[in-house]
Amino acid sequence: MGKVGTGWRRTTSRKIRDALDSVVSPKSRLSKQLKRPKATWVEPKFVAEIEYRDVTSEGLLRASSFKGLSRK
Repeated sequence: MGKVGTGWRRTTSRKIRDALDSVVSPKSRLSKQLKRPKATWVEPKFVAEIEYRDVTSEGLLRASSFKGLSRK
């Protein structure tokens, strides 16, 4: 639904990458395959917590902010 505008730091990126590396999947779970040869697929074990003010008419988040990552 868009990109996060704030709340993201380098240390956050490293922690998220480490968490996702623990749930790497050998293949995509999508029913329709994407042409992304460099994609790394992961099991859906985490939820990104995002705060936002509104949703645009295009269906994108407005004024979004990353709040954290939690395990499902």
